[in-house]
Amino acid sequence: MTDDERARIEAACTRLQQRYGTLADRQDPKFRDLFTADATITLPEYPPFTGIETIMQGQSQWRTAGILMRHVSTNFTIEVQDEEHAEGICYLMVFYGGEQPPDAREVVPTTPISLGEFHDRFVKTPDGWRFKSRTLHRIFRGTQPA
Repeated sequence: MTDDERARIEAACTRLQQRYGTLADRQDPKFRDLFTADATITLPEYPPFTGIETIMQGQSQWRTAGILMRHVSTNFTIEVQDEEHAEGICYLMVFYGGEQPPDAREVVPTTPISLGEFHDRFVKTPDGWRFKSRTLHRIFRGTQPA
């Protein structure tokens, strides 16, 4: 594998990490396009979300509840395994504003900021690079929402 190929893989996987929070926060249907059909998201307080339909169902429940959150990701690190597999870590801060109307602005967070690390596995598919799995490891946790 050339350095250019490795750099392209790293950029594609970093882009997935960056888009995750923005698409999730906006409940954008393109969120689906970040994952393989059999992907898994594991969060400490929930059973794993396995399969794209289960992942999108979780998104729908969040949208229906009117929960306002913002995900801020940083410290993107990608390790390319081969031409079709990579792993990565990024830091995740979550701001939680509770249930809000769709047009809410300048909301005071209802819990302190949480900070964790997403440990990611990526695979190359015919449609490009996708998450195979995301596992959140919390480092600092805000208090539980009321």
